[in-house]
Amino acid sequence: MWAVIGVWELSPEMHDEWRAQVPLMASSKVGTPGFAHGTWTQDGHAIQVFDNEDDARRYHAKMRDEGYLERPGLRNVVWDVTEVGAESQAP
Repeated sequence: MWAVIGVWELSPEMHDEWRAQVPLMASSKVGTPGFAHGTWTQDGHAIQVFDNEDDARRYHAKMRDEGYLERPGLRNVVWDVTEVGAESQAP
């Protein structure tokens, strides 16, 4: 499995907008090729896990190329693809 990891710095005026969009960001990934699961925090962090490297890299490039990473009040700090080494889940 492969993960796309994003970290953003939010200006104070962006916090409410980001928080309002977190559920949409999460639900909009369902159906994305290779998407397995993801986590979005209220303060600008996201980890999206894909079942293969090609789909993770394709999603990573698409978001970058279409300009989703930066906008007024939102500064991307990390946008990376990495292989998942292990996962755990409580029973």
